[in-house]
Amino acid sequence: MSVARGLSDAEALRRCRRDPDAICVIYDRHVARLVAALTHASGDSELAFDLAQETFARVLERGHRVKVPPDGSAWPWLWTVGRNLLRDHQRRKLVDASARRRLGITSVRFDEQAIDELIARVEFEGLPEPLASALSDLPSEQRDAVVGRFVAGIDYASLAESFNTTEQALRARVSRGLRTLRIRLSGGRP
Repeated sequence: MSVARGLSDAEALRRCRRDPDAICVIYDRHVARLVAALTHASGDSELAFDLAQETFARVLERGHRVKVPPDGSAWPWLWTVGRNLLRDHQRRKLVDASARRRLGITSVRFDEQAIDELIARVEFEGLPEPLASALSDLPSEQRDAVVGRFVAGIDYASLAESFNTTEQALRARVSRGLRTLRIRLSGGRP
């Protein structure tokens, strides 16, 4: 096992330009969550995968300058970069691949089955079996809203935009989903 695997996100970011294992640490820890969050935000897993590739190319370029507390996570910065790339795409209808071009990184071909498995893994990774089961039983609208908000960590405004609905309607979906989960997990007690 590589020594880099035990690095904190802060240390891995600091080392990512000179230590190939450090970028792998950040990638392995966050790629599934980033692709899932971008898929929920965009509604397009192929686009999400392309945006995630560009996000990690930017980690190679700029990650060493990002200030993360020693025990903190790189996730907020990664999500900000990915979300900004998505917003740029929505304005220009083109994924900015400038960091990949500058670094000479070729894009990885999209594999829908692999991405679906990656997203499914992050959605239910680490969840206790009763919770994973209860989530999978929710209507898809509620499940996607709850997972997008609490597993992927996407804000209500971005989620509402990705679902093409109002923030108020999305909050209602999340609320109904959480209420159903609470009742199911408490054995029927509200």
